[in-house]
Amino acid sequence: FRGIGLAASVAGVAHVTDAMLYAAAVACVDAMEPAEVADGRTFPVLSRIREVSHAVACAVIEKAFDDGVPTKLKRAEVPTKEALHAFVLRKMYYPAYVPLVDPS
Repeated sequence: FRGIGLAASVAGVAHVTDAMLYAAAVACVDAMEPAEVADGRTFPVLSRIREVSHAVACAVIEKAFDDGVPTKLKRAEVPTKEALHAFVLRKMYYPAYVPLVDPS
Protein backbone atom coordinates (compact mmCIF):
# COMPACT_ATOMS: atom_id res chain seq x y z
CA PHE A 1 0.00 0.00 0.00
CA ARG A 2 1.25 3.48 -0.77
CA GLY A 3 0.14 4.55 2.70
CA ILE A 4 2.81 2.39 4.33
CA GLY A 5 5.52 4.29 2.49
CA LEU A 6 3.82 7.57 3.30
CA ALA A 7 3.75 6.66 7.00
CA ALA A 8 7.38 5.59 7.01
CA SER A 9 8.40 8.78 5.25
CA VAL A 10 6.44 11.40 7.18
CA ALA A 11 6.80 9.82 10.63
CA GLY A 12 10.36 8.57 10.25
CA VAL A 13 9.40 5.03 11.20
CA ALA A 14 12.51 2.99 12.06
CA HIS A 15 11.04 -0.27 10.73
CA VAL A 16 7.67 -1.65 9.66
CA THR A 17 6.38 -4.49 11.82
CA ASP A 18 3.91 -7.24 10.97
CA ALA A 19 1.39 -5.52 13.23
CA MET A 20 1.78 -2.30 11.25
CA LEU A 21 1.22 -4.20 8.00
CA TYR A 22 -1.93 -5.69 9.50
CA ALA A 23 -3.11 -2.22 10.59
CA ALA A 24 -2.55 -1.05 7.01
CA ALA A 25 -4.64 -3.92 5.64
CA VAL A 26 -7.46 -3.22 8.09
CA ALA A 27 -7.40 0.50 7.24
CA CYS A 28 -7.56 -0.34 3.54
CA VAL A 29 -10.60 -2.57 4.09
CA ASP A 30 -12.23 0.02 6.35
CA ALA A 31 -11.75 2.63 3.61
CA MET A 32 -13.84 0.63 1.16
CA GLU A 33 -17.24 2.05 0.32
CA PRO A 34 -20.36 -0.12 0.31
CA ALA A 35 -20.64 0.13 -3.49
CA GLU A 36 -17.08 -1.19 -3.87
CA VAL A 37 -17.87 -4.15 -1.63
CA ALA A 38 -21.12 -4.79 -3.51
CA ASP A 39 -19.16 -4.80 -6.78
CA GLY A 40 -16.95 -7.56 -5.35
CA ARG A 41 -13.81 -5.44 -5.30
CA THR A 42 -10.83 -6.53 -3.23
CA PHE A 43 -9.41 -3.01 -2.90
CA PRO A 44 -10.86 0.50 -3.12
CA VAL A 45 -10.99 2.02 -6.60
CA LEU A 46 -7.78 3.65 -7.81
CA SER A 47 -9.43 7.05 -8.15
CA ARG A 48 -9.52 7.17 -4.32
CA ILE A 49 -5.82 6.36 -3.88
CA ARG A 50 -5.00 9.61 -2.05
CA GLU A 51 -7.87 9.22 0.43
CA VAL A 52 -7.06 5.56 1.08
CA SER A 53 -3.31 6.21 1.35
CA HIS A 54 -4.01 8.90 3.94
CA ALA A 55 -6.16 6.51 5.99
CA VAL A 56 -3.55 3.75 5.77
CA ALA A 57 -0.70 6.10 6.73
CA CYS A 58 -2.56 7.35 9.79
CA ALA A 59 -3.36 3.80 10.89
CA VAL A 60 0.26 2.69 10.46
CA ILE A 61 1.60 5.65 12.43
CA GLU A 62 -0.95 5.08 15.20
CA LYS A 63 0.10 1.42 15.41
CA ALA A 64 3.77 2.41 15.55
CA PHE A 65 2.99 4.76 18.44
CA ASP A 66 0.88 2.14 20.24
CA ASP A 67 3.56 -0.56 19.89
CA GLY A 68 6.49 1.70 20.80
CA VAL A 69 8.18 1.42 17.41
CA PRO A 70 10.85 4.15 17.19
CA THR A 71 9.76 7.12 15.08
CA LYS A 72 11.16 10.58 14.48
CA LEU A 73 7.64 11.96 14.88
CA LYS A 74 6.56 11.84 18.51
CA ARG A 75 3.01 11.32 19.74
CA ALA A 76 3.27 14.59 21.67
CA GLU A 77 3.61 16.41 18.32
CA VAL A 78 0.28 14.95 17.15
CA PRO A 79 -1.61 14.30 20.41
CA THR A 80 -5.01 13.63 18.81
CA LYS A 81 -6.24 11.66 15.81
CA GLU A 82 -7.32 14.94 14.23
CA ALA A 83 -3.83 16.38 14.67
CA LEU A 84 -2.28 13.26 13.12
CA HIS A 85 -4.68 13.37 10.17
CA ALA A 86 -3.90 17.06 9.58
CA PHE A 87 -0.15 16.41 9.87
CA VAL A 88 -0.24 13.61 7.29
CA LEU A 89 -2.35 15.74 4.92
CA ARG A 90 0.20 18.58 5.17
CA LYS A 91 3.02 16.18 4.33
CA MET A 92 1.35 14.54 1.32
CA TYR A 93 2.70 15.40 -2.11
CA TYR A 94 0.30 17.32 -4.31
CA PRO A 95 1.39 17.25 -7.95
CA ALA A 96 0.79 20.46 -9.83
CA TYR A 97 1.63 20.48 -13.49
CA VAL A 98 2.23 23.81 -15.12
CA PRO A 99 2.45 24.32 -18.87
CA LEU A 100 6.00 24.33 -20.17
CA VAL A 101 5.12 26.19 -23.34
CA ASP A 102 3.19 29.44 -23.49
CA PRO A 103 -0.03 28.63 -25.41
CA SER A 104 -0.10 32.06 -27.09
